[in-house]
Amino acid sequence: MRKTVYLAIVLFVVWCVACAIWYLFSVKGLTTDPATFNGTSNAIAIIEILFMTLGAFLIGFLAAYYLQEEPIKKWRKAFFTEENEKKELQFTARTLKHEHHNLLSEKSYQELQFKSELAEKSQMAQQLNAKVEEVSRMLETQKESGEQLQNELSELRPKTEKLEAEISHLRFKIKQLEFENQSKSELRVPKEDEISDLTQIQGIGPAISRKLYAMGIYSFKQISQFDKDMIDQVGKALKYFPDRILRDDWVGQARKLNS
Repeated sequence: MRKTVYLAIVLFVVWCVACAIWYLFSVKGLTTDPATFNGTSNAIAIIEILFMTLGAFLIGFLAAYYLQEEPIKKWRKAFFTEENEKKELQFTARTLKHEHHNLLSEKSYQELQFKSELAEKSQMAQQLNAKVEEVSRMLETQKESGEQLQNELSELRPKTEKLEAEISHLRFKIKQLEFENQSKSELRVPKEDEISDLTQIQGIGPAISRKLYAMGIYSFKQISQFDKDMIDQVGKALKYFPDRILRDDWVGQARKLNS
């Protein structure tokens, strides 16, 4: 752009010089002969040339100005816009620099805080590990105690079963004795013709018959008169045959045999 302007100025100067020479020698008829030299005419011619050159310059400047007025306005607008943008960019740069400084400060603070929290969590983790180890030792101790108790329980189980069997046998003996005492107090001594063969009832064998005789039950008539309480009492006395009275219908069979 600048080269074009400089070239235009040089061309304008060359054109003015050429026009001035043409005007002096062709129009005014000036010569280089000293005999015909006229200072006043030469001075007037030079002044005329200067005025014409100045007028041409002004006319050209005004024409160029009006022709370039819109681009000049755009250039000014662009220039000032660029300046404003430059100022805004500088302000933004300062703001960003300030924010960057604040961010660095905040980052340093957060790093310190993070290191502090990390150290605290590391300490908590160590405490938790110590507690876990302590609980693990307690669990191992409890496990060993549980195994020891399990072994003791395994050793005591056969003894317990044996004792339960003995207790059950003693209970049967007690019930049998209670029933015999009750029967002896309530029943009279049967005559020989009143004793029935209880094995005729289906479900009563010799072993059960002997147990019934021992409890004072010796006839079909007695069995036919069993009520619910009597059935429960005799069933409990017959430990190994508790449901046989109802299942084999001793009462019904005794009534038929008694009739």
